[in-house]
Amino acid sequence: MKRLYHYIQALSIDVALGAIVCSMFLGKINNTEIPIPIYFSLGIAVWVIYTLDHLMDAFSIQHTAHTFRHAFHQKYKKALSTACSILAFVGFVITVTYLPLTVFYHGIVLMIIVGAYLLIINLKFVPFSTFKETTVALIYTLGVALPVYSLSDNYHPALHFFSVSIFILATINLLEFSLFDVESDKKDKMMSGALKLGYDGINIRLKILFGLFLLLFIISFFWLKLNFIIPQIIFFFMGLSLFIIYIKSEFFSKDDYFRILGDFIFLYPVLWVL
Repeated sequence: MKRLYHYIQALSIDVALGAIVCSMFLGKINNTEIPIPIYFSLGIAVWVIYTLDHLMDAFSIQHTAHTFRHAFHQKYKKALSTACSILAFVGFVITVTYLPLTVFYHGIVLMIIVGAYLLIINLKFVPFSTFKETTVALIYTLGVALPVYSLSDNYHPALHFFSVSIFILATINLLEFSLFDVESDKKDKMMSGALKLGYDGINIRLKILFGLFLLLFIISFFWLKLNFIIPQIIFFFMGLSLFIIYIKSEFFSKDDYFRILGDFIFLYPVLWVL
C-alpha cells in the first residue's frame, strides 16, 4: 500500500486531487456553484504543470536522481511527456468547450504566469532564494481560487481568509519539503530555498509562517464568529499536521513520510465538502 502511494505521489495525483478538493471547498465557502468541467480542467492543469516541472528537473540531472520522484520521471520521461501532451490537449478541449468565458480568460492569464515561471526555472535564474517554493505555492493557490473568484459577483470575507490560508499552508509545505530534500538536492544540483538559505534561513521563515497562520486563525474567530467553525477546525488540523512534521522531522524523514502527510493535508477539506 505504501509503495502504491509512493507512485501516486511521484505522479502528483494526490496534488491534483487536493487542488480539486480545495477549489470545491472555496466554492462552498462562498456559496458559488462551480460547473463540474471546471474541476476536470483544474485537475488536468495542475497535473500537467507539476509533471512538466518534475520532468524539467529530471532532464537537468545528468546522473540517476537521488529522489524516487525524480528518478521515476527520468525512467518514464517519454511516457510522461506523451501523457502531458495528450492531457494538455484534452484539458484545452474541455476549457474552450465548457468553461465560462471569465474562467477561460483568467485561466489564460494564469497560464502566462506558469509559462514565465517554467522559463525562469529552465534558465536557472532565481530572483530570490525561495522563489521556486513561493511561486509554486502562489500558482497553486491562484489555480484553486480562480473558479470561485471568476464566477462570483460577491465575495464572502471567509473566502479571502481561506484563500490566504491555503497559500500560507502551501508555502509551508514546500519549504518543509526543501528542508527534507536538501541533501538529495545538493547531490543533484537542484535549485531550492534550503540550499540557498541553509537550515537556519528556512527555519526562520517557517516559524514566521506558522506564527502568521496561527495569528490569522485566531483573528478568524473574531472576524467570522462561529459561522464557519467546522472549516476553521479543518484548516487548524491542516496547519497542525504540517507543524507536527516540522517538530518531528527525524521520524517523518523516513520513507518520505513527510511528503505523504504533507500533500495529504490538502485533502482534509473533503470532510466538509461532501
